[in-house]
Amino acid sequence: MDAKPYKYLLAVDGSAHANRAAGYLARCASRLRPCEIHITSVLAPRIAGLLRPEQSKLLLESGVESAAARHILDTAGIAYRFHSELGDPAQKIVDLARSVACDEIVVGSRGMSALDSLALGSVAYRVVHLSPIPVTIVPNPLDTSEVTQTEPQPEKTHRILLAVDGSEASTKAVEYVCALRDARTAVEVRLLNIQIPIASGNVRRFLSQAIMDAYFQDEGLQALDTAKRALQAAGIPFKDEIQVGHAGEAIVREALQRGCTRIVMGTRGHGALASVIVGSTALQVLHRSELPVTLVK
Repeated sequence: MDAKPYKYLLAVDGSAHANRAAGYLARCASRLRPCEIHITSVLAPRIAGLLRPEQSKLLLESGVESAAARHILDTAGIAYRFHSELGDPAQKIVDLARSVACDEIVVGSRGMSALDSLALGSVAYRVVHLSPIPVTIVPNPLDTSEVTQTEPQPEKTHRILLAVDGSEASTKAVEYVCALRDARTAVEVRLLNIQIPIASGNVRRFLSQAIMDAYFQDEGLQALDTAKRALQAAGIPFKDEIQVGHAGEAIVREALQRGCTRIVMGTRGHGALASVIVGSTALQVLHRSELPVTLVK
């Protein structure tokens, strides 16, 4: 019996950022496992209010805002179902994902831009807050304004930077990655734990660097233990590392240096990943990363 298809909901708005999210699905996500893709375009009431009722209806039915994203999937030979919605975009995206029993939501963002102009700040960020299922944010590197419409080249290896801290949310991120054990594309994991530096000068006066290094190593090994055992049981190859420093910067830097395809992390962790859903670590990763970032609850 064939495995139940993994359901993605791709939210688009006609922007280059949404089209990059479509490219991500075509290039790697759809090739990891059998999947079913749903696309939605939501017309916000404030926009609909500027149009006559017949214009709003025509805009919804035409699917013009999803045309480029659908073309990307069509070119890659990937089937999908299209849904048009009228209402609050973030809420409608989450509600639709629930109604069609999606496993993950994929949205685009402007990537490395100021918070007040970040698409994530208005819709995608709210989707992350509201969604009970994983959300993958696909950035637009360097705020590129256009997206190539050619067929995305498939990945030979899907390399994941998996940031963990030993928390329950972190464990769920590990489970998300372990579910890729039967992926049709090879999966490799870079397992990373970030330890927060000891900032107090008084503490550093009484502890040698060797003692602090040993402490960070012990704490890091404890945080990595569950993840390492789970990945070993799933048969997914990985390399683990413990670093001391600024979590957001370290996660992005390590992902780029190791040639990763994506960053996966839990939400509402503790330690360096604390308050990831609204805190500085998640925002800094999302602002800095040119790679897709999957947040798992």
